[in-house]
Amino acid sequence: MDFTKIKLPIAVIGIIVAQAFGIIWYVATLDSTVNNLDIAVAEMQASMTDTSIAVLETDLGNLKIIVDQIEIPEVDLDDVWESIEDFDDRLDDIEKQQAIIENEMRSIMSDHQSFNKVLEDLGKGGYADTREYGNYDY
Repeated sequence: MDFTKIKLPIAVIGIIVAQAFGIIWYVATLDSTVNNLDIAVAEMQASMTDTSIAVLETDLGNLKIIVDQIEIPEVDLDDVWESIEDFDDRLDDIEKQQAIIENEMRSIMSDHQSFNKVLEDLGKGGYADTREYGNYDY
């Protein structure tokens, strides 16, 4: 194909050139807008950072004032150790009670299993009670 023999009217070439200039102008305007927005965002971030630092400094100053006003009572370490020993004794008592409860529970479960066996035997003999005792997962 020979491009030298192609004839285009001047109007078509003019429209293509005008569109090319329009696209170039639009892209240049868009680039300028993006650059302006980048600068504005950077300025806003810097301003917000400065404001945040000022607020944090004020909050820190207020916290220092509050901490200085707090009165911490003197603590007697002997009282603390005595309380710890008291809690330890109470915990030992609770553990003993828990062991007794578990032992009693095992006894009751054993009795229920025996009772279940009796009910099964009665059911085989014609007594029609279908309740079950025992067989606990615990």
